Amino acid sequence: MSFMGKAGFAVAALGLAAGSVFGAGPADAADDQWGAIVFSVPQWYGFTTANHSSEEQARDRAIENCGGGQDCEVMVTWANGCGALVWNDQGWVAAAAAANRSEAVRRAIDKLAEGVPVAQLANFGSSDLSGTKVIDVVCTANAR
Repeated sequence: MSFMGKAGFAVAALGLAAGSVFGAGPADAADDQWGAIVFSVPQWYGFTTANHSSEEQARDRAIENCGGGQDCEVMVTWANGCGALVWNDQGWVAAAAAANRSEAVRRAIDKLAEGVPVAQLANFGSSDLSGTKVIDVVCTANAR
């Protein structure tokens, strides 16, 4: 390819990249979809919900799913992405959110590893050795 051909290709690629960034426009908060994960220690069970129009609505629905009791702790809420709930056989529980499923799981395992360092092995394909289990991953309909 000649120098001019390469330069033309570079300019076209740059234009496409700029158009995809600037042409997208700002995110419209009115279109946000919210999710939440709550956990009940006495029930040893997590409750999830997604696709709500507000953070408060998502949190309230998750607590309602949990039975509405005082023993339901909101672990994480998020907009336009995914939430993951993990625990291990040593009795630790963690939850996190991110733009996609795999990143949400990775972040939840990282949080779990703050209390139980061996849980980090799950991020390297050794979940059996760490005793870590992914309990649930829930995504909003507009997650990447």
